[in-house]
Amino acid sequence: MVAAVETIPVQGAVELAVLDRSGFVESRHIGAAVVLSPEGEVVREVGDVATPVFPRSSMKPFQALAVLASGAELTEEEHVLATASHAATARHVEVVRGILAKAGLDESALRCPADWPLDRTARDELVRAGIPASPVYMNCSGKHAAMLLACATNGWSTDDYLHPDHPLQVRIRDVVERFTGERIAT
Repeated sequence: MVAAVETIPVQGAVELAVLDRSGFVESRHIGAAVVLSPEGEVVREVGDVATPVFPRSSMKPFQALAVLASGAELTEEEHVLATASHAATARHVEVVRGILAKAGLDESALRCPADWPLDRTARDELVRAGIPASPVYMNCSGKHAAMLLACATNGWSTDDYLHPDHPLQVRIRDVVERFTGERIAT
């Protein structure tokens, strides 16, 4: 079993933003930040900027680059959903299912968790119809569908496409390391 890597502890964080509403502090947001010059030189840093973080959705453009570099062909609309979170409107879900169909797959191949649409109208329609939450409604299903298309395009396994040693994940790691100049902790 791999030991857990701790992300930034509270002690390494500083207050980055305060949300004030009608003269009352509603919330405080802590973290660490670094500002770089166009040449990559540190202009300013606050907090523990060397502590590992989970970049989450900000990685989608890098993941999409790896998908495209692997030979997967996406339309402009499909590319948008591969690089961003979506609200699972009817059109979003149609595009995700279209990507999966190009890969010869259906939504059962998605390894993202089941969720309800972020779009209230879409969510309410599903609830009224008695349709349960599904991975296709998860805000990251476009990225996952594009990853599956890359796997199908290259003859790679689709069951374990999220495993760190999967050929797609290795390509994603290579893209991230190339663009950031940082080695990815595994």
